[in-house]
This record gives sequence, structure tokens and C-alpha cells, in this order.
Amino acid sequence: VDQSELPYRMLTRKYGADICYSPMLHSRLFATMPKYRKDNFKPCKEDRPLVVQFCANDPNVLLTAAKYVENDCDAVDINLGCPQGIAKKGNYGSFLLEKTDLIVSMIKILRENL
Repeated sequence: VDQSELPYRMLTRKYGADICYSPMLHSRLFATMPKYRKDNFKPCKEDRPLVVQFCANDPNVLLTAAKYVENDCDAVDINLGCPQGIAKKGNYGSFLLEKTDLIVSMIKILRENL
């Protein structure tokens, strides 16, 4: 968490990383708050290939967020592994694993629209 911002990714690329991930971004905040986007995602042409990771629990909100990054990354990842209490409270991360219909709908909307 909060350990893969641009400077760190560029350092890992200097030492041979082939692909990097963004920190987990909150899809609702990313979709609705320009300041959150500006503060948390800084595209850089040298930072490729890049996977941008979102926590999400709403397919349409996730798609809106992903549309903001689709031209500045190589893949969008849905975080389904976070076991922290904040993920449980927000209904994302590993707490979605039993909600397969929701997971399928999030994957499907991204596949069809990005």
C-alpha cells in the first residue's frame, strides 16, 4: 500500500523491472475528484508497461475511473486481494471474492469499453 508511486516505479525500472503497478487507487474517488486524480496518478511515457490498480465495487464507477487512465497504461487491475479492514468497510478487495456476479460485471464492462 502506497509504495509504488512514480519515483519508486522509475527506480525499479532502472534496475530491470519489466512491468510496474500503480498504488491501489479508489475508483469512486478517482472517477469523481479531479484533485484525487492529480495527486495520485502522474503519467510518464517512460513508465511503461504500467498496470493501474483500482479498488471498486461498482462497474460503472470503475469504468469511469479506468477511462481516465486508459491511454496512459497497458492494463487495468481490479484489486481483489486486499484483506484490510478498510476494504471490508468499503466492500472491495478480498471481500468481493464471494460476489462473483459483481466481479464478472466489472470485468465485462472494462473488456467491452476499454
